[in-house]
Amino acid sequence: MTEIFRNILEKDIDLSNVSNSELKTVLDEIGRDAVYNHLLFGKDYTYDFFIKNLKSYLDLYKYLDKE
Repeated sequence: MTEIFRNILEKDIDLSNVSNSELKTVLDEIGRDAVYNHLLFGKDYTYDFFIKNLKSYLDLYKYLDKE
């Protein structure tokens, strides 16, 4: 399933240095954030906003302790 997301997202963001497990973790977090924003707060969650969040999460994720 992650490969499907990777193939779609690579058109808009460089994922060459991101493993499938890292991508899955980040997508899980962003998905949770999207559901909260949309269902709880009634905010629109556009694809552009998703890509912006994905880039931010990936930048931050590389600094996290992955133990």
